[in-house]
Amino acid sequence: MSIAKNIRTFRKREGMTQIDLAKALGISIATLRRWEAGETGPTATGIAELSRVLGVPATDIIADSRNDPKTNSLTSSSGSSEGMLVFENGDLRVELPPTDKGYEIFNKLVEKYYISKE
Repeated sequence: MSIAKNIRTFRKREGMTQIDLAKALGISIATLRRWEAGETGPTATGIAELSRVLGVPATDIIADSRNDPKTNSLTSSSGSSEGMLVFENGDLRVELPPTDKGYEIFNKLVEKYYISKE
């Protein structure tokens, strides 16, 4: 599944509408609709928030999205590198290839900088 399908699947599993999830995440409904349509992808912060709100590991949100890195790339809010996973936190910016190892490192960064700080 793609990130878009994963978000939609987990949202529906929780019985949430797009409006409910957008409010819980503090984002616009338009942003969430673009995520679910696969037009854009969430940032590392967005992945962490989705994980928290939907009660699933970040790895489940991005699971199997590596099959189509151009349409499912995770991008930072300040820009993107086509087909790359981009993690940003303050002055730290890491670009990773959409490979198994890249996803593994990306997940560890999300968990370290966002999920473990709750």
